[in-house]
Amino acid sequence: MGFVIGIFSAKGGVGKSILAANLGVAFGIGHRRRTAVIDLNSGLGTTDLLLDLEPERSWSDLVSVINELSSQHLKLAITEYRPGVDLLACPPVLTWKQTLTKKNVSSLLEALREEYDLIVLDTSPGPSQINEAAFSLADIRLVVLTPDAPGLRATARYLEAVPEKKKITGLVINQQTAGAAVTPDEIKDHLGERLFAVLPMDPSGVWANISYGEPCVLRKSSKLGKSIRQFSARLLKMTDQRTN
Repeated sequence: MGFVIGIFSAKGGVGKSILAANLGVAFGIGHRRRTAVIDLNSGLGTTDLLLDLEPERSWSDLVSVINELSSQHLKLAITEYRPGVDLLACPPVLTWKQTLTKKNVSSLLEALREEYDLIVLDTSPGPSQINEAAFSLADIRLVVLTPDAPGLRATARYLEAVPEKKKITGLVINQQTAGAAVTPDEIKDHLGERLFAVLPMDPSGVWANISYGEPCVLRKSSKLGKSIRQFSARLLKMTDQRTN
């Protein structure tokens, strides 16, 4: 059965989608674990751009059959990035209507667990019905933030409101620099959650990723890519321990 890793954040602009996309590539290519990345940012997702893909289908194409999903249904909806890494893209049209219920998300993940070793969820910033479902169903729940006042305040409020607060796996601090106003330890103490990873500022690596769809983890010169590769290895140890 596949292991689900949910990537969450209180606000946008903290690098959540870059982390999700790069973890998927690190798992699938670096560690040879069959991996699916699901973009749950309905209508506003960017994971396809971060992987330089042009999906013809998305998870919205599965809604009509979501309670009876087969491997064939999934094959028709996913977009392959490279062997071992698939993307289930977000719908290309933004809608105000709720598109997935908790039952829908559960059915989708149940089917994906049968086909993949790892499933990485790229969620939308802040609270939503889809995010609440993803949070409750993920095996590992990581909250991404940046070391600045807006990020800290938004994350503190998010952690107070998030369901099943005690089940958060840990925090991931992104864009950390030596001159940041607060240290990782100060952030950990302030928010009262386990610090799981600290990722460095890497303007050139991020620029190549968002502009040309070149994942940081595939670039040896990328400081962020190196950190995410190391982080992916730590996460794999966790998943192996929990499944054995």
